[in-house]
Amino acid sequence: HMAERSAAAQSAIGNFWSSGSGDTWSTELITTAQSILNATTVAEAQGFTAQLLGFSSRIALGTDLDDDGIEPIPGEGGALTVYETAQEAADYFPEAQLEPTPTSTPSATPTATSTSTAPTATPTATSGSPATGDSFEDDDVCVNARTIATNGTLQTRTFHDEGDTDWVRFDAEANQTYVIKIENLGADSDAVVFLYDVCNGPADDQQDNAFGTTVTLEWDATKNGTYFIELRQFDPTQFGADTNYRISVTADQTPPATPKNPRCVAFDATSQAVQWDRSPERDVVGYRLSYTRRGGGDSGVRTIEGADTTFYKLENLTTNATYDVELRAIDFSENLSSPTAPALPCTVVAPADDTKPSATVQQPTAGTVFTSTAEMITVGGLAQDNGNNLSRVNVRNLTNNQEGWDFSLTGSSAQFRVEDVPLAAGANQIRVTVFDEANNTTEQTVTVNRLAGQGGAVIIIAGQNETLALQTNIYNSTNRAYRVFESGGFSDDDIYYIAPAAQDADNDGTPDTDALATPAEIEEAITVWAKSRVGPGKPLFIYMMDHGLENKFCVTGCGAGKVITPDDLDGWLRTLETDTGVTEVTVIYEACLSGSFIQREGATGSISKLNRVIITSTGADNNAYASAQGAYFSDAFFSCVVDSNNLNACFTEAKSAVLATGVNQTPFLDDNGDGVYDPAQDGAVAQNRVVTRFFGSVRPVIKTANLQIDGVNGTLSATVEAGERAVDLVWAAVFAPNFSEPTDVTLNLKVPVVRLEPVAGEPGRFSIPYPNGFTQQGNYRVVFYAQDRQGINAAPVGPGTGLSIYLPAILR
Repeated sequence: HMAERSAAAQSAIGNFWSSGSGDTWSTELITTAQSILNATTVAEAQGFTAQLLGFSSRIALGTDLDDDGIEPIPGEGGALTVYETAQEAADYFPEAQLEPTPTSTPSATPTATSTSTAPTATPTATSGSPATGDSFEDDDVCVNARTIATNGTLQTRTFHDEGDTDWVRFDAEANQTYVIKIENLGADSDAVVFLYDVCNGPADDQQDNAFGTTVTLEWDATKNGTYFIELRQFDPTQFGADTNYRISVTADQTPPATPKNPRCVAFDATSQAVQWDRSPERDVVGYRLSYTRRGGGDSGVRTIEGADTTFYKLENLTTNATYDVELRAIDFSENLSSPTAPALPCTVVAPADDTKPSATVQQPTAGTVFTSTAEMITVGGLAQDNGNNLSRVNVRNLTNNQEGWDFSLTGSSAQFRVEDVPLAAGANQIRVTVFDEANNTTEQTVTVNRLAGQGGAVIIIAGQNETLALQTNIYNSTNRAYRVFESGGFSDDDIYYIAPAAQDADNDGTPDTDALATPAEIEEAITVWAKSRVGPGKPLFIYMMDHGLENKFCVTGCGAGKVITPDDLDGWLRTLETDTGVTEVTVIYEACLSGSFIQREGATGSISKLNRVIITSTGADNNAYASAQGAYFSDAFFSCVVDSNNLNACFTEAKSAVLATGVNQTPFLDDNGDGVYDPAQDGAVAQNRVVTRFFGSVRPVIKTANLQIDGVNGTLSATVEAGERAVDLVWAAVFAPNFSEPTDVTLNLKVPVVRLEPVAGEPGRFSIPYPNGFTQQGNYRVVFYAQDRQGINAAPVGPGTGLSIYLPAILR
């Protein structure tokens, strides 16, 4: 019966679209239907039917399928038949799965799962109060997603058993922002949210919150349709009555905040410019400016696109006339803020100031040729003006005619910063122009030489265990590795990214992953894909992260057939070395017990070898811990790499950063091939090996860190200096006196982390009160961290007067 219904769906699809037409959607639909026919188990088939149903639903609704701007008429031609037959096929599988079976059947989630009893990289669940399924069960698979309204209606749910997953669906309209909010009510609840536009497809967005009890995902819908929310427990081994949470979805109808600090900028005798501060709200997409001449006469309204465009020139005005100007912010949902009040009076006069401003380019250094492998660069520095009326800075790459602006300048002295200025291969002439409000200017020019064609290859592997525990941390780490290597001169064609689900590492809207994670794909990547890309002088870098078991890398789980061993990896590398003559192989492995891939047992069980640099985040018998969003070792290691440091220096720095946690995590490095980490013997080869010497990047720096305690309450503060990119996140880990390192194999250190918020009016200053954070008697350890929007970290520090240290201070 399954085959009959699926064949009917496939036939209907074939009638609607010819499989030979080359149309992406028809090919995808027919392939998915064929996958149902080829399935050997209900669980396997159900994932494909969910995907088929999502595709066919979009046909029936008349959704623009291939984003070409042409929408089919709902029910047109065979569209309704496609939908109905796919629905009949999809409906059959949930019914069939309820039939009794003498053996355990894996849960039919869109990702690979297993009921294997093989050990995993997380401790056995210890939830004390089991809970029965909530009223929305069984909602463990996408096809069973329960509907939620978009008016803020609350649904209360529970992760009632280990690895429980909840699915929710909602209908969205194009050009509308939706706020998905999860409140973790239970003491053990820590939900992670994933958003999909089709079952079994890649996630469109995801969010977790390592810093509190609420997870908020703001998402901008660009198409009408049904969307799906998947909710998982951050640590799936925590479940039961204390993991209850509440979810709501709300269409955004809240107006954005009114623009701040509007000011008139005299331009000439018939023109007047207006300038204001950029809105800090994520979904602001532009501004509306209205002007009215006092006493009557000309008036008008202008719509200004882009949240960053906070300067506008009004032309053909009446000389000496005064105009009242109002500004409003516009968000993605077209909500309008209230106008600036009172109205800003601007009188049209030619500027009298003829004092030219000055500029000092500090990043990169002016007057020299700066070399970088990055595709984009940040230009920053100091502007000064004796006329006390600085206005804006323009940075233009004269080589490719790409530019950016900073409209935030005021007064007599101000820092400027323009990020993401695109670079062409070869020499780039970068012109920096500073304007004051009288339109006086000064220019500086910098030459940036971009090196292209790094040579070599990179393989990035994200693994998983059966319950996808801490999977967001794994993806955050592997995505950052992709960005770092790309910035280091490796193109997308030079990077092979393997993961359990599609990942958009560089946030350009296109997945950067090349294959779904399987042991066979890893072998193929090393022995076949890399073969044409590496050789003498063309290195191979491998970065891999999973949960980790002794002598096992968990690829699609930790059971039989789902892992690779040191001998597997060593054999594939030896094949590549023999076939290509490559002499520079570097493997960085982030996982618990990852040192077991170095530690040799007899003549086997190690990937160590001459000409290989093997770096692991911990030893053969120790855990490696996840940080707030990534992993402590990898956070520090890659942040060092982007400073163009050598691999030995970055290993040493990452080892020191791990030491700051105070736990027994012991990173290994072996570059002499003896299968042993010996600090006195290892490091010489790694010291002469780099990703590139020309990153042209600068890390953020924590300049000061402070902790004030009053009774059981505390206030944590820090001052952070931005590097190449703006600071995105500042937080502190608070180790209580009763902290005890986990004894099981786990990434989860289970230490409270507190996010520091920006202090209004004090750029670079972050602070947060921490009520009831210091209730225990004894010594607390506090470590401060900072991260930019590319995931690059500052060196961690402890409370003090700004001395950059790795070992945290110990405070009573």
